[in-house]
Amino acid sequence: MASWLDVQAQDRQYHCLKELVVVGFNAVGWQIGFVRHVMKASPRMRQVHLLDGHVVEDKERVLEGLEVVPHTREWHEFERSEVLDDLWDGNGICSPQLEIILE
Repeated sequence: MASWLDVQAQDRQYHCLKELVVVGFNAVGWQIGFVRHVMKASPRMRQVHLLDGHVVEDKERVLEGLEVVPHTREWHEFERSEVLDDLWDGNGICSPQLEIILE
């Protein structure tokens, strides 16, 4: 019973999300699963940005002190299609306003 309540509480924390940005996305299984879970638990979600890169923290700039440094990865069309299919398949999401951006 406790684990069911934990899942319910976790789902509620994503309820108001409108945008998700994942930095360092390389389409491994746990990342796909995480993004699918957040998409499903976030009915107000409008955009999902999946970026291949890393974050550099500027300790001198307290506010907005994070900078995303992109990698120069080229997603081949078949890779892009496979990732998008994995995210949508079996997710139970029918949201025409949800856009997934894979960079």
